Amino acid sequence: MGIALLLPMALQGVSPSLSGEELVRFARATVTAQVTGTPAVKVPAFGSAKPVFVTIERHGAILGCRGSVMTHRTTLGDEISDAARSACAHDPRYRPLTRSDVQDFLVTVTVVDHLEAISSVQGLRPADGLVLTSGTRTGIVLPWEGKDPDVRLRWAYQKAGVPIGSAARLEKMTAERWRG
Repeated sequence: MGIALLLPMALQGVSPSLSGEELVRFARATVTAQVTGTPAVKVPAFGSAKPVFVTIERHGAILGCRGSVMTHRTTLGDEISDAARSACAHDPRYRPLTRSDVQDFLVTVTVVDHLEAISSVQGLRPADGLVLTSGTRTGIVLPWEGKDPDVRLRWAYQKAGVPIGSAARLEKMTAERWRG
């Protein structure tokens, strides 16, 4: 399957021969194996661990999205595997995927490069993600989720589950994203 979106940002610490298509193909295979109960896909190393998000959608509707802005494993392959399995079965906002969901679905793999503290959302580009932290709560808006910075800030507050305008730390997320 081809890649619908490939942003031209370098993945530091990842094998130079690695393609976004390989990441998407692995995430799709992991989702399919998890949902159908077939043997797990062998996890490629892909290089050192980077924070990852895996989003699953079908016919324009999100079915699941899981990941983290921190690494929890030692390789990028393990991070993608964990996020993909969690996105299809353990996202509390959505029901677990069924066999019919994996007939025709898209996967987006977002690999976080770095976070940078910001004082305002003004100037955020659609290709920038947003991380809002208020106390122990965090709201994350991934790159390309909406275009208007103020709307994205409201979404981050909502995702964090805190009132809009609450004291918060803001970070811009720079990431690379592939979809297929």
